[in-house]
Amino acid sequence: MKTTRRKRIKRSVLKKILIFANVVMLLILAFSILRRYNSYMYSKIVKEVTIETGSTISLESFFTDPIRNSYFVTDVSQIDTSHPGTYGIKLHAGRFDTDVILNIADTTAPSATSVPQTIYAGMLPPAGDCVTDISDLADVTVSYYEEDPDVSEGGEHLIPISVKDIYGNETVIHVPFTVIDDTTPPVIDGAHDMEYFIGDSILYRDGVTVTDDYDDDPVLSVDTSEVDPDTDGVYPVTYTAEDECGNVSTVTVEITMRTMPEGYVEPEIVYELAQEVLDEITEPGMTDVEKAFRIFNWARWNIHYVGYSTKTDWTAGAYEGFTTLSGDCYTYYACCKALLDVAGIENECVERFPVYNSSHYWNLVCLDGQWYHCDASPSFEHSGFWFMRTDDELDWSHQFDPDAPLPERATESVQSRLDFYNFTIEEE
Repeated sequence: MKTTRRKRIKRSVLKKILIFANVVMLLILAFSILRRYNSYMYSKIVKEVTIETGSTISLESFFTDPIRNSYFVTDVSQIDTSHPGTYGIKLHAGRFDTDVILNIADTTAPSATSVPQTIYAGMLPPAGDCVTDISDLADVTVSYYEEDPDVSEGGEHLIPISVKDIYGNETVIHVPFTVIDDTTPPVIDGAHDMEYFIGDSILYRDGVTVTDDYDDDPVLSVDTSEVDPDTDGVYPVTYTAEDECGNVSTVTVEITMRTMPEGYVEPEIVYELAQEVLDEITEPGMTDVEKAFRIFNWARWNIHYVGYSTKTDWTAGAYEGFTTLSGDCYTYYACCKALLDVAGIENECVERFPVYNSSHYWNLVCLDGQWYHCDASPSFEHSGFWFMRTDDELDWSHQFDPDAPLPERATESVQSRLDFYNFTIEEE
């Protein structure tokens, strides 16, 4: 009985040992399978991921193969991907959580578009003006790729511009440059001697224009610092024009300020009277010589010499001559001046010098490109009129100041070529 019982106990112990051994084996097998599973799962996880700034954080980028039941434990929506940085992230993969690293890096160079430039030689614009449509998430600096590009000579150039962000990413844009070598100053037109009465509004810029071969809007300045508008006198007025390139031109004219004379007549009124006469004595197509010939002929034979006239101003003298058809040498001069002006013929006044017992006035007229003495008033030498005379062909009563500011006169006589009947001049 005892033997049988012992055998039973022994078999029971062996049975328990076998059960225990099997359990241990199963546990070892399960642990091995779990380790293999974990190792397999870990092999699919990318421990460190780098993405470009501005990109979206993607869960798939952390796995080599998709894993079911995976998600971010960390709230990645709070991460600003527009700036570089490094972040620790926890994610869930399969049945466990794991820590990974997210790097955000800026490795993309900026983009930009060139802006073609047209400049003057030596006048380099800011580099920022040479590109547009700059695109980059980071702050960008724009500079010339070469420290000091040479634009000293005119022509076509291709100049590199550096567009670089704060992380060192750089794009070089080649910008076309048209370089203008401008050394020509602006041209001032319309500046002329002026005459105003004291108290008038002076229009210094009236009729004055400035043009330049490149600059569409050169700057015009007028220096009137020496003009005393309240005192009779002749004063200089200087016009200065400067273009964008710094080229400068100047023109100086004179302005005459005087007290309004008694009996003054507006020039427009005198010119209207003169135009009526000119229309009667001339025809279209006539030369300046032919027109001037008829002007002096008309004055000589239509204005009666009475030995006196109004001499306060040429307009007063001319008005008196046209309305009364009488006067003296000043009247002949003034009426001829008005007629020559409306005919578009240059002329100036000449006065006798020295003055002995009376003054005398006549016209200096530009005809055929030269200046001649013309006098419509009666003379001691003849009953007609003088036309196109040189200095040497004047008599004692027509002496004038050799230092007077008159244009240079003709020296060769044309008297033998003048036809006082038909009012023409023969060709040489």
